[in-house]
Amino acid sequence: AELEKIAPALEEVQELGYGVVTPSLDEMILEEPELIRQGNRFGVKLKASAPSMHIIRADISTEITPIIGTEKQCEDLVRYMLEEFEDDPAKIWQKDIFGKSLHDLVREGIQNKLHRMPDNAQEKLQETVQRIVNEGSGGLICIII
Repeated sequence: AELEKIAPALEEVQELGYGVVTPSLDEMILEEPELIRQGNRFGVKLKASAPSMHIIRADISTEITPIIGTEKQCEDLVRYMLEEFEDDPAKIWQKDIFGKSLHDLVREGIQNKLHRMPDNAQEKLQETVQRIVNEGSGGLICIII
């Protein structure tokens, strides 16, 4: 049931880079109705809140730069890797560099970046998304230092 709920948002992320999981009725919290007055007219204010999940795709890149020796040795390695890549692009991921496959080295580089965002930055990102959703983005200015 939980996976069915987020599946449309995951499809949106794949297509657009951003997806939203809409809260279900049982997650919505309705506050007590409030009588309001505007001039000589009256109304009822109904407020509700609910958690929503916003899924954002962030494309992450990493670089591996093995220093192996002379210019000739590096040229030979590049030539060998390009030939291997032309024959079977998937095979290059298994290429062993310093005792680890290229796949493992790239995965480690990406994993390190994924877990590098500090808690306070995560909180600020969450607060920013909440403000944009609740108040609009008319006056939004983002400065990343």
